[in-house]
Amino acid sequence: MNKYIIDVSGHQGSIDFAKVKAAGVSGVMLKCTEGDGYLSPAFLQNYKNALAAGLAVGAYHFLRAGTVNAAAKEGRWFAQNTKGLTLSLGLALDMEPEGCAWDTANDGEPISPTQAYNIVNAFSQNAGGGRLWLYSTIDYFNRFLTDEDLQCCPKWLANPSKLPFSKPVEMVQYSWKGRVDGISTDVDLNLLLPCPQSLDMPALAKEPVVFEAAGEPEPEPTPEPGESKWIYRLTGKIGCVAVDLTLERLEV
Repeated sequence: MNKYIIDVSGHQGSIDFAKVKAAGVSGVMLKCTEGDGYLSPAFLQNYKNALAAGLAVGAYHFLRAGTVNAAAKEGRWFAQNTKGLTLSLGLALDMEPEGCAWDTANDGEPISPTQAYNIVNAFSQNAGGGRLWLYSTIDYFNRFLTDEDLQCCPKWLANPSKLPFSKPVEMVQYSWKGRVDGISTDVDLNLLLPCPQSLDMPALAKEPVVFEAAGEPEPEPTPEPGESKWIYRLTGKIGCVAVDLTLERLEV
């Protein structure tokens, strides 16, 4: 069964994680660090509050490194700030053009897939080793993150455009404009899939981008004398990614 995961940083401000959980979210990936010296000021408070609300928690690092030495330094910084924490969703490395800029990191030219592997490996070894989520775009996965030794790392795909992607992924970020009860701003929405799989879009486009915590049900209107009362029943099944529903109208 799919699970909904949000990822947040200091940009989301104060978060009511109890409401987030009540809205149907299973876990949260928290921005922890960036580069070799930045710690998100919201990280530790978000970590404590999310755990207290009963959410699964993970942490991610925003990569700036374009070299092995820089990546190793960033890995040590990430490890320093995640050591000893309960992170059941694990650790993630966020690689984006706006951060590591691999298209120009090799003396103005793109780095090679081998160089990308060495950068990721240096970060991972210094971040503590073990299972590391690789978060990136379709473009970066297709051009840079192709080394065979990286295929054992779980892929977290940034794909708000809902484009097809043939490589198996374990989590997909399908919206940057989600709304979740307990958060006053837009928030990134992700599906944690039950097994690694390729994505045949546009099935993912059917996923909701709005969550609301369950509240008190609206009272049923009382029909006027002589009026028919209609009840609408929503039925269907939840597939691996898509949600297909039908609407049935019943007269009582």
